[in-house]
Order: sequence, then structure tokens, then C-alpha cells
Amino acid sequence: MSELSYKEKLKVQLMRNRELGLEPSSQKAIAEKFGLSRVYVGTVIENHQHGPKADEWRKKFAAYAGMEV
Repeated sequence: MSELSYKEKLKVQLMRNRELGLEPSSQKAIAEKFGLSRVYVGTVIENHQHGPKADEWRKKFAAYAGMEV
């Protein structure tokens, strides 16, 4: 079985958070927390954005969601 992608891991974590009543439970919540557009957050999560800035955002999103990268 292959390893999960960042997108898949984050999706699972957001579902867990939702079930437990924790934030963030959606990409929208991530966007609001960091003052970013939902579209930009989605493109970063989907790995359509590349470079050091996008990598930094992925780390911040993961930490906020409560997952290890």
C-alpha cells in the first residue's frame, strides 16, 4: 500500500477534527485563520503551488490541523 499524500492526510485530519468538534474542520477554517482565500488554500493543499512559500504554508496548515508532516 502506498503512503498517503499531504492532501489525503490533511483531509483525514479535518474529518477527525470535525467528528471531535475541533477546529479546523475545513479548508475554509484554515483560510480564515491565516487570512487567505479558500482558492489559494486549496491550490496549496492540492500541491499546485510550489516553492518555499507554499511549503511553509503546508507546514503551517498541518500544525494548525494538529498533524505531523
